[in-house]
Amino acid sequence: MTTADAPEAAAQTAEAPTAAALDDSATAEVTEEEVTEENSRSSSEDFATTMQQATSADGNQEQSSDNDDDNDLANAILLGLGGVVVGAMLSNNRQVALSTPDRIVVTRSDGTQQLIKDDIALLRQPGSTVATENFGDGSSRTIVTRSDGSRIVTIRDADLRILRRTLISADGEQTMLLDDTSVVEPVDVASLPSPAPTFDGSAADLDETALREALMARLAVDRRFSLSQIRDISEVRSLVTSVDVNGVTFQTDSAAIDADQARKLTALGNVIREAIADNPNEIFLVEGHTDTVGDPAANLALSDRRAESVALALSEYFQVPPENMVIQGYGEQFPRIQQEGDVRENRRASVRRITDLLQTAATE
Repeated sequence: MTTADAPEAAAQTAEAPTAAALDDSATAEVTEEEVTEENSRSSSEDFATTMQQATSADGNQEQSSDNDDDNDLANAILLGLGGVVVGAMLSNNRQVALSTPDRIVVTRSDGTQQLIKDDIALLRQPGSTVATENFGDGSSRTIVTRSDGSRIVTIRDADLRILRRTLISADGEQTMLLDDTSVVEPVDVASLPSPAPTFDGSAADLDETALREALMARLAVDRRFSLSQIRDISEVRSLVTSVDVNGVTFQTDSAAIDADQARKLTALGNVIREAIADNPNEIFLVEGHTDTVGDPAANLALSDRRAESVALALSEYFQVPPENMVIQGYGEQFPRIQQEGDVRENRRASVRRITDLLQTAATE
């Protein structure tokens, strides 16, 4: 089960989040790092830890029953999430079910699972400097400065959820990309319009005009949502067209994309890059999905890794700005084919344009 199986909490949320990182006068501990080819990841490189090597609640790693409500996930990210012990209890009665160096999966008290990962990873491109300000409440502010002088400022809460992301050009012009700091009304799923259609984006000779029309279709509902609501509530993100990119395939337990696979993203990459050039506020959600082979928690982490590889490939090969993309894995919870086991059609990535869903767009 994934975050998408438990939309109730996200649907009912109607409070503005608070975090010390939102206060410019708050005191923080600062770390800084230069990003090089050696310490960044490309789409063709796999993750250091495979799913077989990952530790889970069913694995051999010694489990911890200690309740660690003060667990600081922001610091854990800096040390590597693999250091978070399987079985450990985090805040809000969540138990670690899977631990890898780049992602952990926790099980909530209601049995649903939540993926926790570093959303800044996509922005860590060679030639950049990454400065992270860590605050006492676990929230953080990360400033990625590029060689051209532009900066991307991302504020996250103690669970590493993005609260705000701003692009600041070299001349000081600011573009608000994501803003989850305002009060957003609860979601009444039953009142939402019917889902938008799915577009098959796997053909090698894909018509870019048809793809552009599908991806850029306007929203048919007169309200906006938080990024958390879009990520966590399937009925919300389904309001916009999903473009499936089935042409990109992955080896078992791998998230790497080679150059031949990346070429199959040509039409999608061109359309997204041009859309962002026309409107710098555009935001695209890259989703990852798996079949039901393997452990559900491992599939959740693997699907998110694969979504990240697709986003990285879009940046590397087609110059899509990474700050305009959000990635989210959903594991095995949303199969295209309702069938258990090794089903190729269920191992897929998909992309949605969520600009018109976001509450940020309503304030522009």
